[in-house]
Amino acid sequence: MRKPIEQLKMKQRPYLIGISLNMIFVLSELVFAKLAHSTSLFADAFHNLSDVLALMIAWLAVVVFGLQATKRHTYGWHNMSILASVFNTILLIFAVITIFYESVRNLILPENTVTTGWLVMVVAAVGIVINFTTAMLFKASGVPDEHGHHHEQDLNAKTAYIHLLADAGVSVGVIIAGLLIQVTGWHVIDPIVSMIIGVIIAVTSWPVMKSTFNLALNGVPDNVNESDVLRYLSTHEGVEKLHDLHIWPLSTTEAAMTVHLSVKKNVDEQGLLADISSDLREKYDISHVTIQIETNEFDQSCNVI
Repeated sequence: MRKPIEQLKMKQRPYLIGISLNMIFVLSELVFAKLAHSTSLFADAFHNLSDVLALMIAWLAVVVFGLQATKRHTYGWHNMSILASVFNTILLIFAVITIFYESVRNLILPENTVTTGWLVMVVAAVGIVINFTTAMLFKASGVPDEHGHHHEQDLNAKTAYIHLLADAGVSVGVIIAGLLIQVTGWHVIDPIVSMIIGVIIAVTSWPVMKSTFNLALNGVPDNVNESDVLRYLSTHEGVEKLHDLHIWPLSTTEAAMTVHLSVKKNVDEQGLLADISSDLREKYDISHVTIQIETNEFDQSCNVI
């Protein structure tokens, strides 16, 4: 019983460290953004704040992942990880929109203040260290399921990793902006660099956003090749026909599948079930398999995904 608890604590550690470090930095950065009169520093602070909130939601998803299933929630609370990932994605989109809004506003209606380039550079450099260090905590992160199987990187961990690296990239851009402002005195550089960073964040985050919305719509998870699964089942030596094949996500790391199989005569049904279930779990990344055996011919056409 100690092992699952220890695993859960280890999975929470990167989130708790990331939340604490980034929250302290966000509050500090907001203060220095005001002192330095910097749009890019403010945008960086706001994006960091969105990541703190995202990390909090993702951390909650990791916590509920360890909760037991109930009579009402028979699959447990694992689906919460998908909801958390959706929320994270929305926050990231909102952060990019805010960065563009602030940048455009400062280009059209520039304030009569002087941006302190050197202060911007120092604060941004601290941000790079914090974000990059925290991102490394998530690089190899994964979530074991209730069977103790260790899956590939969880989508929330991947989202957090991308968020934090994006923040480090934002800080690099802010340093460049601060240096150019300090050397040239062109304060218009500040909002322009912020807009460029916003584009970079949107482009690099798109794959995770796409995966998130696919899971939210019960699409086949990216780590499951639906064509390979269909081919495997159709060509299995004991299978005559199949229909009603469905594959959907239970969480950001788990997939479930149901299928009806018509088996050939004189086939050991229990042996067939054990063989197919084992292959689907070990070779095709489907952790929850439900198979209905049908010995008679049926008229339904095979369900092609």
